[in-house]
Amino acid sequence: MRRPFDTLKTIAVEEPKKGFFGGGWRFTLKGSPRFYDDIKQLIEANGKSQVYFGEALAYERGAAVALWRVEATDFSWLPKLYSWWAEMERIEPIEFGFSLYIPPQLKYAALNLREHTPAQVEAFIKANAPQT
Repeated sequence: MRRPFDTLKTIAVEEPKKGFFGGGWRFTLKGSPRFYDDIKQLIEANGKSQVYFGEALAYERGAAVALWRVEATDFSWLPKLYSWWAEMERIEPIEFGFSLYIPPQLKYAALNLREHTPAQVEAFIKANAPQT
């Protein structure tokens, strides 16, 4: 006999990684859950940044969001994120955005990425985010 909960799907929550690279900056990005895996791959592609904790689907003030807790020792992925984002908005029927949160203040966004260039976001992170 099958139990009723056997058919339910669980929301993906990744286990935190065991360690930091060291010398990187820690921050959180929040954005559309639809693109969780794509963003994670962009961040980790060069091997110098990592998503040390992520949630593919979370709820914040009633809205569905994905979150990526990032340790970045290199920001070469950031312009690629902006290029990918522009392309997705070109082919998708909706606009979506990303917000930057700096620990320990994770309740309110420090920046809306749409309002800043990749260089400005990188400079802001380096000036304000804690280092590992």
